[in-house]
Amino acid sequence: MWVPCSANDELEGLPWLPRMLQKARRAEASRASGTDMMNGYLYGDNDFVDAQLLAFLRANDADVSAVVRAYDDDAEAASVIVRRSGRSPNEIRVFATSFRKRLFNFAPTEADEGRLGNGVRAKLLAFVYNRLMMPVVYRKFAADERKRAAREPTSP
Repeated sequence: MWVPCSANDELEGLPWLPRMLQKARRAEASRASGTDMMNGYLYGDNDFVDAQLLAFLRANDADVSAVVRAYDDDAEAASVIVRRSGRSPNEIRVFATSFRKRLFNFAPTEADEGRLGNGVRAKLLAFVYNRLMMPVVYRKFAADERKRAAREPTSP
């Protein structure tokens, strides 16, 4: 069963970026194969966390997808995306710190994926994440993706 890397992994000083790149590659593979290979993971402009990082990077999911199609190496792809954003090292440091704080150092995601062990705290976080947060997120993501699809021109 596919699971992206830890939300705490970093490239170019940005947490979540390696994870988002992995999700972008997986979304591209899903589109190419015509099968859903995302294993329930969301990617892109309509994903709550991806959207925050994309906004900081002055990019959208189409931009990131184009980069991952052009560069096989995630470190190189990250470098290109960050360079295109025009963000300074200081801006990246400040954003990374606030991003982690806003998202509770990604603890709910990490708990859900088993990276926080099997203790009571981890189980409680995983429960809250899966039973309270994600049902709402999935519904909103699906609605937003339907709206996006309705805006996109259909191919002949």
